Amino acid sequence: MANSASSNTEQDQQAEAALLELRNQIDSIDQHIQLLINQRATCAQQVAEVKQRFSNHLPAVFYRPEREAQVLRRVMERNQGPLPDQDMARIFREIMSVCLALEQPMHVAYPGPEGSYTEQAVRKHFGFSVKGIALSDPEQTFQAVQEGRCHYAVTPIESTQEGLVSHTLDLFRRYDLRICGEVELELDPADNKSLSADTRYLVLGKQYVGPSGQDKTSILLTLLDQPGVLHDVLGIFRQRGISLTRLESRTWQHEKQTYSLFYIDFEGHQEDELIKEVLSELPDESLKILGSYPRAVL
Repeated sequence: MANSASSNTEQDQQAEAALLELRNQIDSIDQHIQLLINQRATCAQQVAEVKQRFSNHLPAVFYRPEREAQVLRRVMERNQGPLPDQDMARIFREIMSVCLALEQPMHVAYPGPEGSYTEQAVRKHFGFSVKGIALSDPEQTFQAVQEGRCHYAVTPIESTQEGLVSHTLDLFRRYDLRICGEVELELDPADNKSLSADTRYLVLGKQYVGPSGQDKTSILLTLLDQPGVLHDVLGIFRQRGISLTRLESRTWQHEKQTYSLFYIDFEGHQEDELIKEVLSELPDESLKILGSYPRAVL
């Protein structure tokens, strides 16, 4: 019994020594990580200073959706584990969020209430260092960005149960905002709350978003409701092999005329030559380009 007790004590001491060494390594790594994060934050502050210095008296653009999408994609591409790619990207999402807050504290509107899935979409896309502003309905969020009270808005656009949120289509027609990004949420199918089926959200702003390399473009087409109109529109995309990722339509009345309103998502950026060709063939007076933006990364 004495030998057994002595052996257990020796093993405990060896385990404690091994754990102490590993904990010391973790402390050293943590210190190095903290140093590097602060170095990154300093660079972010310098970026803000350069943007302000050379903005030519125009408001400096601090949030660049295409740049952030590229950074997150590279994080996932070079990740070697053991952390999954998505988890590593979420860590960098938060680092980027706190660094951006040093450049410019951002206010993001969303249709409330607080704690809803839409607020989750805000946090997933922008991180936890933005100020989320819960408003009463989607139109309030459009107004907040249009009037400059918020930098961006996040609003639901698709529901797996109801399809496209038709009210949002009307808001796109009436307000002059751009789509700057998209957010996809994986929701619990057992949750039957009122917004539980919303799976895709759009980020709205005023800025033009450059190509990121993996983009979508969204447009609205308002055409007289007549036979064959949709067939003609789809033919323009089909001839060039451009994949549509979403197509929704609804009709509305104006001055005794019936119009078809088409919402179309498709792959590519409006600066791509192929996309330019397609857009040039669509009736200009009926076309509203809602924006080109990076495909959801997280």
